[in-house]
Amino acid sequence: MAKKNGWIVHLMAAMVVAAITASCGYQLVTEKGIFGGDISSVSLGAFKNVTYEPHASLYVTNAFSQELISTGLFQLNKPGADAYLEGTIQRILVVPSSMNAQGVVIEKQATINVDITLYKKNGEFIRRWMFTDTEPYRVDDVQAEDYNKRIAFQTISGRMARKFAAVVLIDY
Repeated sequence: MAKKNGWIVHLMAAMVVAAITASCGYQLVTEKGIFGGDISSVSLGAFKNVTYEPHASLYVTNAFSQELISTGLFQLNKPGADAYLEGTIQRILVVPSSMNAQGVVIEKQATINVDITLYKKNGEFIRRWMFTDTEPYRVDDVQAEDYNKRIAFQTISGRMARKFAAVVLIDY
């Protein structure tokens, strides 16, 4: 008899554990996108560049496009997209940050400010984000200064794009 009751107790305990586990509220996420899947495709045009740095828009647009694709949340630039992003490079500031013993600048610091706005396809405003990031780069080799500046712009753009994707994932 004790053996029979022990078996029943174990069965009851297993059923309680199964009921508790099933009621935790966890579920697999099957929808892509944000707003519960309402926005699963986004149109992203080239970032508007209101600065005097000629190729900055290319670096920022590429970084944001790659990051949005890599998240897997959105289809990018699909015809009839659910929403669209408008990005503007508001400011780029390049200032000396280090000098050698002779007073010659050997390092500069680039700062980029970007403004991003998300709209539904009907033009309804959803959200606006502003990002600023900074990166130093070497200028002591005049031959490599432009290359180093481009790499700094790409690095900043990549970090801002990752921050944007993280914010979108957390907010929605």
